[in-house]
Amino acid sequence: MELKTANIQASTGSVTLWVDDQPIAALPEETIAAALARQNIVALRQTGDGEKRGLWCGMGSCYECVVHIEGCGSQRSCMTPVTAGMRVYTSPVAAGKLPSPPPLHSLPPLEKKCDVLVVGAGAAGLSAALSAALCGASVLVLDERPQSGGQFFKPLAPSHRLQGKVPRQWADGAKLLAEAKNAGAEIIQNATVWAAFSPQEIAATIDGQPWVIRPKQLIIAAGAYERPVPFPGWTLPGVMTTGAGQTLAKSYRVMPGRQILVSGNGPLNLQFAAELLEAGGQVTAVLESARKPGPGEIRQILTLAKTAPGLVLKGHHYLNILKKHRTPFRWGEMVTEAHGDGKLERVTVMSVDRQGQLLPETARQITCDVLCLGHGFIPSTDLARMLGCEQQLSQVPFSTPTIITDKNGASSVPGVFVIGDGARLAGAQVAQARGTLAGQTAASALGYPSRITHRAGTERKLQQAEIFQKALWKIYQAPPVSLHTLSDETIICRCENLSLGTLRQAISNGLDTPAALKRNLRVGMGLCQGRTCAGMVAQLVSEMTERQSNTASFFAPRLPVRPMPINALTAEKPEWGGHKPAITPNLARPVETTPREVQHAGILVIGGGVMGNCLAYYLAKQGADVMVVERDDINLQASGANAGSLHVQLLSFDFGDKAQHGGGPAAETLPLGPLSVALWQALEKESGESLEIKMTGGLMVAGTAQEMRALEKKVALERQYGLDVSLLDASELAALSPNLSPHLLGAEYCPQEGKINPLRATYVVNRMARDRGARFQRGTDVRAIERQNNGHFRVVTDRGIIIARQVINAAGAWAGKIGEMVGAAIPVRGAPLQMIVTERAPPLIDHLIAHAGRHLSLKQTAHGSLLIGGGWSAGFNPEMRMNQVLRESIEGNLWVAGNVLPPLRQLHMVRSWAGMNINIDGAPIIGDLPGVPGFWNAVTSNGYTLAPVVAHSLAQQILNGHCDINLAPYHINRFNSPTRKLA
Repeated sequence: MELKTANIQASTGSVTLWVDDQPIAALPEETIAAALARQNIVALRQTGDGEKRGLWCGMGSCYECVVHIEGCGSQRSCMTPVTAGMRVYTSPVAAGKLPSPPPLHSLPPLEKKCDVLVVGAGAAGLSAALSAALCGASVLVLDERPQSGGQFFKPLAPSHRLQGKVPRQWADGAKLLAEAKNAGAEIIQNATVWAAFSPQEIAATIDGQPWVIRPKQLIIAAGAYERPVPFPGWTLPGVMTTGAGQTLAKSYRVMPGRQILVSGNGPLNLQFAAELLEAGGQVTAVLESARKPGPGEIRQILTLAKTAPGLVLKGHHYLNILKKHRTPFRWGEMVTEAHGDGKLERVTVMSVDRQGQLLPETARQITCDVLCLGHGFIPSTDLARMLGCEQQLSQVPFSTPTIITDKNGASSVPGVFVIGDGARLAGAQVAQARGTLAGQTAASALGYPSRITHRAGTERKLQQAEIFQKALWKIYQAPPVSLHTLSDETIICRCENLSLGTLRQAISNGLDTPAALKRNLRVGMGLCQGRTCAGMVAQLVSEMTERQSNTASFFAPRLPVRPMPINALTAEKPEWGGHKPAITPNLARPVETTPREVQHAGILVIGGGVMGNCLAYYLAKQGADVMVVERDDINLQASGANAGSLHVQLLSFDFGDKAQHGGGPAAETLPLGPLSVALWQALEKESGESLEIKMTGGLMVAGTAQEMRALEKKVALERQYGLDVSLLDASELAALSPNLSPHLLGAEYCPQEGKINPLRATYVVNRMARDRGARFQRGTDVRAIERQNNGHFRVVTDRGIIIARQVINAAGAWAGKIGEMVGAAIPVRGAPLQMIVTERAPPLIDHLIAHAGRHLSLKQTAHGSLLIGGGWSAGFNPEMRMNQVLRESIEGNLWVAGNVLPPLRQLHMVRSWAGMNINIDGAPIIGDLPGVPGFWNAVTSNGYTLAPVVAHSLAQQILNGHCDINLAPYHINRFNSPTRKLA
């Protein structure tokens, strides 16, 4: 449905685009989404459940419109331009197997230095680039889109050409862009910034090639994306944001639909509807959720007229256009449900009062094939939060994390500026003014003289624009949005197709933090990385728990900011010499802070990871009075951040010359693995729930003759300890796992290995422990442990005193800190390690994959994603107060994985995270602490595999005085042995 405008024409003739093997006429350089919308095709993809989905945000943030392109894998249809003969599929099944992998990229990223790096080329970014360049600084601007201008200027796409008079907004954008270039700013399009490792290490891809930009000053102008307000049916194809509809119409000259309803909050909806009507479109109505201004808003109306009379006149002009076309504009109404069979057909609307209460007696239905929703915006703060910039929760117009800056855009992190709507929502005029000030300030910090003579005028414009915005949003003050009236069937997480009812049930069952919901249900783990659902999840938790929301309520930022092609992130690294020991500070962000009166427990377990939960279960099952305290929430750090490998055979760095203490302690643990896996299987059976245990067997692959010889020796050792292992040659390996590299020479195979879902298993064990009477207390940080005269322990926490007869140290990497409280040196160290996850893929591997000469763990989950790890170091980010992955580790880890599993190179990396590995000497520390009766240790590396057997054995020892296995090799006394070999 082409928009007919006399002075805008297609640049060239049409080409043929093949969609699910059907020919579609399209224009070169328009996006796939625009081409399909031109043919009135609104369904762009299918979910795993077969549901149809269409365009949503239209700006590359939500990933709802991902399609599969022959030879290119999954791509965003709203960002990918059409080429002649392109073949597009709306489901992975239709697309068939992955395309042939490209050659493995082995070189490190190219590097580029500059004085000032600006991320984003919208109104704020271009203004900052211009002012910094005018001061003499070398300025580089990276913009993800093929054209500069951002959402405000939104230029005409290359698929069309303009003749004659240029509309004012396009002309202003073109002028600003030309001035920035003429001042010397280098502007690069199709550049995706995917991570900020530090203010001087910004990772990006430019036309698919990896780069590292090292600026002296960083200006983030990432803009905003539209805020979702859910209701039943909002995922139907044909329901999209106002910004998506405006992009189709303004940039690609495509009418979004035949009968368009515009609904939401704010003046953008009015502008969009008027533009559509002037271009010949049919708009059935414009619904504004705010109440109609009355006498109480006279002061705000006068303020608008005084500070920006031109904008007020423009708004009046838009209203006149609606009147001319007899299009209703209704205050105090909103869409409450969308209906249709496979695509939108009609909607239900209701009136809403100032308190946000819907008035059911006003319900009526409106027929439409496209609904454009605009409920305001959410700042795109990923990069700023990744750098640890200080945040605050803004309440106007919605509860939203924003970045705290001064008037020049400077953040709390030195050398980092955050401007425009990517810092906090304030509109284009504020963005341009603050961009000008930020560019000048950044250049001045580097010693460049200011060449801007109108700073005072810019500051006045900024002040006026902020006054205008404040008055505008008082007039457009939307009623509060509440989730409690929505039905359980309402989808909240569009990527993972999770309903409100599922989330409500989980919160009612005790998973009452966004982080716990994410780990259990995968909410926020989809391609959009929670941009769509994070705010709603935080709001739901706040509504149901009555705890106040804060910035920590939102999901932590993870890199990459956007899913990135794996082959653009690989680089060969030398095999490093081992984990980098580091004990990070107390990272607790307490969930609960209410002080408690003195409490008593028979056995107090310190640590709420998988070990603490297993201990609670086995102790409570035998009738013990057990209490578990955790300084944050359960299942964090090593437990919740590991990949769920059930390792039984020795990893390559636990054998031979690479191993600590010659590998002796690690070899002593070999009998524990099969016993513990059997206990996991018993727990799954007893719970009646799936822990997603799959005993696939494990393969340790070898690529050289030397690695094969090492495997021969390892197999011989492991057989001595009773493991069922064998050596495979290249042909046997290829038959067992045909997608692995044909260059591998063979592998060790252990059928006793497998995988488990740690994001489910710990919580199931927690529930089983609670059912048997175990008590758990979160947000409880142990500060001191005192031995009393009666032999009991007085444990001092930040929430009060706990008196316990016995104490178990299950604090993982922090076990040494707990030991110090009783005067003991417990030789446990931590090492932050990374994990990487890909998008979902067809079945590629079934086994747990490790490498004989490289650090690698690789497995495919039940959801289809591949988990990649193997011991590559992460680091601590003090500004964020959390562990964070390192670029060098990502590159090396992905290179090894891509070398072993070539189809991996065609996939996208979706997210990464860092957890704490526990380093001892290769073996656990289990048992009593000599000299401190009643104090026990339960600490182990390979903790997720071994947690049940360690916990079960120690519970037997504590309660019965003996256990089924010999714990002597794992006692802390071994570190005092004079015959012990040193590493």
